[in-house]
Amino acid sequence: MSALTLAYFRLRWLHVPAALLMVLLQRTPILRTVVTAEFTMGSGIGSVLKGVLAGSAALGAVQTVAGATELDAGEDGNPAEATVGVPFTGAFAVVGAPATAASYEITGDIPPGLTISNLNGDTVNGSSVSISGTPTQAGMFTMKIRAWRGQNKTLNGGSPTFDYVINVSAAGDLPTITTQPTSQTATVGGSATFTVSASGDPAPTFQWRKDGTDIAGATGSTFTIDTVAESDAGDYTVVVTNSSGNVTSAAATLTVQAAAAITITTPPSSADVAAGSNVNLSVTATSSGALSYQWFRFRPGEGLNQVSGATSATLELSNVQATDMGIYFARVSSGDTSVDSTVAIVTLTGGTSRLANLSTRGSVPAGQTLTPGFVLRGDGDKELVIRAVGPELAEFGVTTAMTDPEMNLVPLGGSDSILTNDNWGDSSNFNDLATTSAALGAFPLNNGSRDAAVLTSVPLPNNQGNTGYTVQIRSVDGTSGIALAEVYDPDGLTSNAQLTNISARGFSGLGADVLAPGFVIDGTGAKTMLIRVVGPTLNDFGVTGTMADPRLEVIPGGQSFVIAENDNWGGVAALKTAFATTGAFNFASDGSLDAAVLVRLPPGAYTVRPSGANDGTGVILVEAYEVLE
Repeated sequence: MSALTLAYFRLRWLHVPAALLMVLLQRTPILRTVVTAEFTMGSGIGSVLKGVLAGSAALGAVQTVAGATELDAGEDGNPAEATVGVPFTGAFAVVGAPATAASYEITGDIPPGLTISNLNGDTVNGSSVSISGTPTQAGMFTMKIRAWRGQNKTLNGGSPTFDYVINVSAAGDLPTITTQPTSQTATVGGSATFTVSASGDPAPTFQWRKDGTDIAGATGSTFTIDTVAESDAGDYTVVVTNSSGNVTSAAATLTVQAAAAITITTPPSSADVAAGSNVNLSVTATSSGALSYQWFRFRPGEGLNQVSGATSATLELSNVQATDMGIYFARVSSGDTSVDSTVAIVTLTGGTSRLANLSTRGSVPAGQTLTPGFVLRGDGDKELVIRAVGPELAEFGVTTAMTDPEMNLVPLGGSDSILTNDNWGDSSNFNDLATTSAALGAFPLNNGSRDAAVLTSVPLPNNQGNTGYTVQIRSVDGTSGIALAEVYDPDGLTSNAQLTNISARGFSGLGADVLAPGFVIDGTGAKTMLIRVVGPTLNDFGVTGTMADPRLEVIPGGQSFVIAENDNWGGVAALKTAFATTGAFNFASDGSLDAAVLVRLPPGAYTVRPSGANDGTGVILVEAYEVLE
């Protein structure tokens, strides 16, 4: 029996195709193909052939499919071509095996910027693999691909290993820096700007660095430090990047020097002159550097503005008129350093004015009372709008406003109230009160709010002198809170009765708890005001818990700069004279720590801001008197 016949009988139990394949292989030994391991022998035939033919050198290596197993990359081909900065999409699969691949192992180099879909570790489950993204780096990248018949690299498979190559070419030109940033010197408080110019295709982006560390947000071709500090000194570079790569600029060094000191030796002086006069305001200053000047003026209704063309040490005002009245100061600069002089107030003699609005804002401790007061001069009756505002302050951001204020009007020196109001909506002339308040510029109170307010006439029983009243404000529920007391004069300049001073006694704390009176001068003329903050002298009147060392500042309405200030009054003769002419009581001694100023002010709104030395707090009396001329 021939060898072929013997093999046939021994393999009778095999499927016919297997026997026929054996015969074919015996008769055609030149049909030898690459062994592709278990993955390529996924059928029962393959298993039988493995058992029969393994190790048979005569039969050679056997492929179980009609065509070699291969990596199919579709239209993209293998290798695939990509470009830096250009979106890329590709896919591949192992084909030619008797069973479709169910999972793949991906190793090797994946181009930066590209992502393989559903890659978990080194494994992708699926019949094919997708890769997409935008390449960020040029080069040749080779991935190693192996396939299995089962998911998660199970069942037959694992060899051979295929190479999938993506060639990523650079796009455009590498950035080129055409203008390097330059080193510079800046003064503390000044500014510094670094600039770089660069070209490239595509257009590059920028990232500035200080001493090698990225500066957050510094991603433009220009980098500016608005306010230079000593810590800004160092070396600055910029990394210029596009899809072809990046380059780093040369280092530019920032040297920071101390600001040039400016000393104002002679500030400008205030002037009260007749209309048509000439006024020269001058400032003298010294510095190690060159000096420059700019004058500013504040007028109510106009705000704070530069005086056009006023850029020398002297400001010349010719033929002064009412429109020239205001508050002036000079800003002296050297390099990036500036210092403002104290103010000079320019007013005209004559004219007509009055105190039209008095107010006091203060913090009222639980169970205590805020006691603003006012004095009237003249005869007859005086119509006034008087308000004690609490809940409405919450709409202005005052979170600790008094929730339910009650107001009592008591004659100066008396103890019995002549008028009481709890809720302003209970007033018998409610509609007239709302209309008059609006006409006077008072902010509106909500209907039904618990703020207190009245429109009333108060008598002036002594037509030979002055009479005054106190507005006693307390919380109905006994809790603490901030309240605002206001007194408005609806009458005009020709009224027989006029407001002449304001006072407020109460606790003055820090921040929102400061006791802060204010007043408005209305008319065409300036008014001389005596302003006092009394602390230690109140002890002589039996007041306890007083502020030990008060000081005062006078500030124009809506501004932050100070136009008059004092710490200790020092027994100044002019102040003593003003005490006597206004009827203000004398201080305990020339050396008392009470504060007082005498200042002539143009029409406008002003606030008195008290404070205590070393953040001291306590009970104070703030007074603003009209000084008659």
